Amino acid sequence: MSELLVRTITGIILAAAAVFSVLYFPVWLFKITIALITGIGTWEIFHLLSKRFEGINPLFFGISGFFLSIIFLFLPPFLIFFLIFLISFYTAHRVYSLDTLTASVFGLSYGVFFISSLALLHEQNKYLLLVLFATVWAGDTMAYFVGKTIGKHRLAPRLSPKKTWEGAFGSIIGSVFAGGLAAYLFEIPEAIIPVLIASILMQIGDLFESFLKRQIGEKDSSHLIPGHGGLLDRIDALIFASVVFVIFFQIKNTL
Repeated sequence: MSELLVRTITGIILAAAAVFSVLYFPVWLFKITIALITGIGTWEIFHLLSKRFEGINPLFFGISGFFLSIIFLFLPPFLIFFLIFLISFYTAHRVYSLDTLTASVFGLSYGVFFISSLALLHEQNKYLLLVLFATVWAGDTMAYFVGKTIGKHRLAPRLSPKKTWEGAFGSIIGSVFAGGLAAYLFEIPEAIIPVLIASILMQIGDLFESFLKRQIGEKDSSHLIPGHGGLLDRIDALIFASVVFVIFFQIKNTL
């Protein structure tokens, strides 16, 4: 079976599961589901970081990521900042390394806040997640096919040699079209603003994870998903775009 076919079948299954959970899971169950995903994503982050920094146990941080996500989604959010620093200090003091402390704070912050933002968006309005999915999935699809077809100019050769400026522009066009259409169909016209912003920043989300992997010397964050690599490889752009949506609607609701 070709890599593209495996990638396509796996992508369809994951997309169907994601849409089903968004539409039919109650808020509390969706939050727990996202906390589990956060735990897996955090494990992947520290699986990478453990190759460079001393004293890091990926399983410990994966479990920590799950519980920190639960705390973030169900309890007063400021508590999580305190716990991130405590967990990071506990890890770093055992090897007496400022680098390990910095890596731990970064890994927990990136994993927990970015992935958990999906649950915050669902709590706000579950149809916003469908707009988000349309934005990111259309962008990913267009980036792949446009890049394969006419991509010639490298976007960031040191970070992601296969990504091109042509693919990035194709991604932005696809994201704006699909995200805008979804916002119209679900009668959330104001969502077009985060769609526009996210269509650009999701390119950075992809490069951000590529930067992390290249620093460690790995191609994928793990091998959990056939044809896609790890969980983070599948959702790196999604979680960056999700944070954009959450920030926009939190600001909108406070004005």
